[in-house]
Amino acid sequence: MHQEEPNIYLISMLYWLVVLFLLSPPQEVRSAGLTLENIFWKLLGSESLDFVGYHIRRTAMTRLLLLLAPFGYISTLSIARPDTLQVQLVYYGALVSVLLATFAILASVYYWRTKWSGHPFARTLGKHGDSWRSIANNINVEFRRIDKFASGPINGRVVVTESWLLKLGVFTVHVSKLADTHLTLINSAEIIHAEADVLRSMQRISIRVSSINDAVSDFVIHIPSLEYKDFRVRLPFVPIVNVRGVVVQQTLGERFASAFVEQVDCNQRYRLPADTEVDACLGCMQATPDAKLVKLCAAGEDGECRNCRCRPQWCLTCMARWFSSRQDQRRPETWLSSTAPCPNCRSVFCMLDVCRVEGS
Repeated sequence: MHQEEPNIYLISMLYWLVVLFLLSPPQEVRSAGLTLENIFWKLLGSESLDFVGYHIRRTAMTRLLLLLAPFGYISTLSIARPDTLQVQLVYYGALVSVLLATFAILASVYYWRTKWSGHPFARTLGKHGDSWRSIANNINVEFRRIDKFASGPINGRVVVTESWLLKLGVFTVHVSKLADTHLTLINSAEIIHAEADVLRSMQRISIRVSSINDAVSDFVIHIPSLEYKDFRVRLPFVPIVNVRGVVVQQTLGERFASAFVEQVDCNQRYRLPADTEVDACLGCMQATPDAKLVKLCAAGEDGECRNCRCRPQWCLTCMARWFSSRQDQRRPETWLSSTAPCPNCRSVFCMLDVCRVEGS
């Protein structure tokens, strides 16, 4: 019986899909743990203990696998369909794949023999003045601190430490010293992402990173607008230029707080008795309390809400944060019409029951 030969197109598609998923895995593949970092974790070591060494080995490995991929593809074809090697184009492709594989192996040996000094990441660190190893030690120490900023997946992550800004790519790592850095907002884009099995839109900010060090090339990083505020906090002395007027959207919590305050300003005001002592807000311990809960949504005992007898102890911003924290985070569209317990006495209230304290 004649045996049907494997489909060359199907083999090609499956092979390159596997390569693509290994080098740049989508969220579903990363969630399943099928990443090069997890597969070769013993070889790569610990990122938290040796950040620079980890990413030197990671990028060296991904470069090696990329250059070995054509040779693996030709080898797979020769096993599944030996007749394909008789095609002249495939034959020349096989020769090129052998050359690429040879170059990849020689480059890896060179990196190892030079104790990684010849690796592109090490050369990038060397552009910042001192020995690349001393800079690597400094980055490793700062990365272990809890006050760093990190955003994005491993193949496109942005890391900000006390002195450095790094962009981690699949094959490269870009580095800029914060003292030499200035940033420029380029544009923003709406992207769709899955959150708790629900598709939501999210704004992504593109920022060009430039250095006064001529040896350091410019590069572009991408920050979700929800994390832009935290990113900015880590860069208090780094100028950010917005010549194109890019509008950074507020976070969901910030947008709700604005709507919360707008509604409160439409409610009845509360006049504070002259003999009432007012301390700092219990939430932030900075602002003067200017929110008082008074049942106004319904008369008497009607409805779910109850009258609160607590004196003003919270500012409107902190009260808005408290209110949003007590809601179903998967259904933000219901927050405005929902209720929450008083943070002190647990009396139920809605937004119509929040009054701005007059004179605050």
